[in-house]
Amino acid sequence: MTSEQILIMLATAVLSFFSGRAQSMANKHDEAVAKKEQLFMEMMENQKKFIAWQEEINNQNAEMKKEIRALQLGVDRICKGGLVLLRDRIIQSCRAFIERGSITITARNNIRDMYKCYHDEFKGNGDGEYFYEEMMNLPVDQDVPIVSHFDVGGGHSDRKN
Repeated sequence: MTSEQILIMLATAVLSFFSGRAQSMANKHDEAVAKKEQLFMEMMENQKKFIAWQEEINNQNAEMKKEIRALQLGVDRICKGGLVLLRDRIIQSCRAFIERGSITITARNNIRDMYKCYHDEFKGNGDGEYFYEEMMNLPVDQDVPIVSHFDVGGGHSDRKN
């Protein structure tokens, strides 16, 4: 074998070696790229799922807000109805005792408790306030015994005889 042939064989061996190494590196690079692409696709799929889940939560939240608004409207209507009923009851009771010219302790306490709720809790005023003040100025019937009374503010009853 000539030296040229040996050089050609050596060059071929070196080129083959580097070609194999380059191919091996290219394969590893391709695998890494494929893994990254797979991870990216999984991330995109997860993002789609998350967005769908978030839209579902937003829809549920919107429905809950509608329900809360409807409930609040119902509560507001009940409160307004309670205010109207309390005002009417206070005015009717006060008028009856104003016409009579006096009031019993029990009736006065009951009207006071209604008025307290009407005025303090419902922020009512106007006619109810006018009639309440007139009723509070009435003389109390002396011959009627004081009976048990339920205190609206404290939630307990005071018994007096």
